[in-house]
Amino acid sequence: MIVSPRYITAGFGLLLGSLLAGCAQMMEGQASQCTGTEQPPSRLLLQQVSDNSAIIQWRGEANSVCLGEKANKLSMRVEAVEEANHKIARVTGLKPDTRYFYSLGGSGNAPQGQYFSTAPKTGQLPADGNSRIWLIGDSGTASVKDSKTGKSKYPWQAKAVKDGALKFISEQGGNEPIDALILLGDNAYPAGTDQEWQAGLFEVYPNILNKVQTIPTIGNHEMGVSHLDLCTVIKHPVCQKGPMVKLIPGASQSADPDTYDSTGDGPDGTGLPYLDIFTLPTNGELGGVPSGTEQYFSMDYGNVHIVSLDSQLSVIDPDQRQAMRDWLVDDLQSHQQDWTIIVFHHPPYSKGRNHDSDEEQREIDMRELFTPVFEQYGVDVVYSGHAHSYERSWYLNGHYGMSNSFDAARHTETDSSGSPSFGFSDNPYPQISAVSGKDDKAVYTVAGSSGKIADPEDKAKVCGPNQTVFCIREDWLSHPAHRSFDKVAEDYLPNGIERLGSVLLDVSENQLVSRFIDDKGNVLDHFVITK
Repeated sequence: MIVSPRYITAGFGLLLGSLLAGCAQMMEGQASQCTGTEQPPSRLLLQQVSDNSAIIQWRGEANSVCLGEKANKLSMRVEAVEEANHKIARVTGLKPDTRYFYSLGGSGNAPQGQYFSTAPKTGQLPADGNSRIWLIGDSGTASVKDSKTGKSKYPWQAKAVKDGALKFISEQGGNEPIDALILLGDNAYPAGTDQEWQAGLFEVYPNILNKVQTIPTIGNHEMGVSHLDLCTVIKHPVCQKGPMVKLIPGASQSADPDTYDSTGDGPDGTGLPYLDIFTLPTNGELGGVPSGTEQYFSMDYGNVHIVSLDSQLSVIDPDQRQAMRDWLVDDLQSHQQDWTIIVFHHPPYSKGRNHDSDEEQREIDMRELFTPVFEQYGVDVVYSGHAHSYERSWYLNGHYGMSNSFDAARHTETDSSGSPSFGFSDNPYPQISAVSGKDDKAVYTVAGSSGKIADPEDKAKVCGPNQTVFCIREDWLSHPAHRSFDKVAEDYLPNGIERLGSVLLDVSENQLVSRFIDDKGNVLDHFVITK
C-alpha cells in the first residue's frame, strides 16, 4: 500500500498545533489583546467547525484572529501557526450553536459579514431545527483559461449557480443561512494547482467560505495532468498509425498523491495542493472513526453523519481500496446519528455526456464494492459530481451491475401502482423501507453542473464507434436507475437535466429534503426521506 510521509506525521502535526493553539487560549478575555487592525486575507476558509471549536485558515499578513459574540467587541485572541503556506488558528472553548464574529490581525471589530456559527451538540438540532447544506460539483471552471484570449473561458457560470442558490434561499427558503458547504470534486480546473484553487474557489465564494465550514472530496482534476493515448477514447485516422498521446488534465491513474504533476514534466515534488489547502479531520476530531488520512474521513454535524470517500486515488489501488472499505464499515457501524450522507466524486450510476458509469473503472468499483456497504449500514443519500449534468436515482437497493441489468421491480421502492416512486413531498421515501422493513435503500445524485455544462462544439457531435469523449452519446442521460423526466424543456433528457445548478439539502429530526436548484433559483427536482 502506498503511504505518503505526510500521513505519518499528520498526527504529530495536529497534536503540536493543538498545543500551540491551547497556549494561545490563555489570552482569551483580555480585551487589550484585540486592539490591532484588520488585515484582509487573499483567501479565507473555515475547517472542522464543531460544537466547541473551529479552525480559521487563511493566507495573508495577519498572524492572529480575534473573536467574540458581538461584532464590535472581540475579546478572544488566538495566535496562528503556519502550515503548508497557510495561517491556521485553532480556536477552542466555544459555545455550541453560537454565532461568533471574528477579525484577522487583532482588531477588536469584525468586518461586516465575517462570522460563523458553531455546530449544535452532537446528536442535536440547531436552534432553528434544521441543518442546511449546500453541495456544488465540478464548480472550479472560473480558473479555466481560453487558449485564444487568455481570459477565463467560463467567467460567469459558477457565480450564476451561487446566485441562483442564494436567490432560492432568500425568496423560498426562509432566508435560513447555509450551515456547511460540500465540494463534490473538480473544484479547481484544469489541473488543481494552488493558483487554480484561488481563482476557482476562493475568488468565487469568499462570502460563503468565511461563514461556513467547507467539506471537500477529491476529484480527478485535483490530481493534475497526465499523458493519455487518445486512441483509447476516440476514433481517428491517425490511430491507424499508432498511439496518439496527449497531455490531458484530470487523466491521472496514480494512487499516490505525491506523484501530483501540474505540467506533464513529472511530479512537482510538493504533493497534492488539495491536501495542503484543506485541514481535514483524520483522527475523529468531529466524531466518526479516525481514518488516518485526509484522502477520506468522516464527521458529525448535529444529527447528521457525513462521510467523504476518495474515489480518485484510494479506489484504484487494491490495498488502499480495501483499507478504505474496511474503515467505512467500521465508521458506519459506530455512529448513532439520525442521517448519513456520503460524498465522493465518481458516480456509481451515470450516463453523463462526458462520463459513463458502465465504462469507467472508478465508477464500476464504487458501485460494485461500496454501494452494498451503503445499503447494509443505512446510508440515506449519496452525492457525486464528475458528469456535468444532473441525475437523481430512484430509491435504490441491490443494483450493482451495468445499466442494462437494472430492474425497477427488484431495485426500487415502488408506489401503489407498482411503478418506481419519485419520493416527492406528497409521497416521500420512508427511511425504513415499506418493502423490506429495513433501512437499506439510498438515493444517488449526480450534481456536476455547478461550473459548466457541455461546450457547444461537443454538443453538436454524435459519438461514433469507440468514441467516448468530445461528443454526445446516443444514450446520454438515460440511465434507468435514475428518475425519469418529462421533456418540458430542451435540456430535459429521459433521465436527467443538463442545466447549471447545485443541490441544497435540508435536514431536520424526522425529514431530509434534497433540491436541485438551477442558476435562476428555480427548483427543478426534489425528493424527501422521512423517519
